[in-house]
Amino acid sequence: MCSAGKSDLKDFLAIDDFDTETIKKILDKASEVKALLKSVERNYLPFKGKSMSMIFAKPSMRTRVSFETGFFLLGGHALYLGPNDIQMGKREETRDVARVLSRYNDIIMARVFAHQVCR
Repeated sequence: MCSAGKSDLKDFLAIDDFDTETIKKILDKASEVKALLKSVERNYLPFKGKSMSMIFAKPSMRTRVSFETGFFLLGGHALYLGPNDIQMGKREETRDVARVLSRYNDIIMARVFAHQVCR
């Protein structure tokens, strides 16, 4: 996720940005969510009414499918933006892209060639 000015949230840019305890909490929460998704009721929808822009400077079928499907299963809507839709650093500066997308979306995820693009 590229930083877009929401200072109360922690952007997840690299695993090294978090301490071991935080990573363990994230993995524990992921296990809980996975169990809820496998339940018969399937009414765990924490992202209901939320949207996520998915920026793909570096195309990846597995990343796209996993994020799009996962966000849908959690109640949200994911919007795919491919290399021809957004050319960060070429057509528009990364900061401007993040600012605009953050106005319309609750989450921005980015599959890029280098993490420096999002810092």
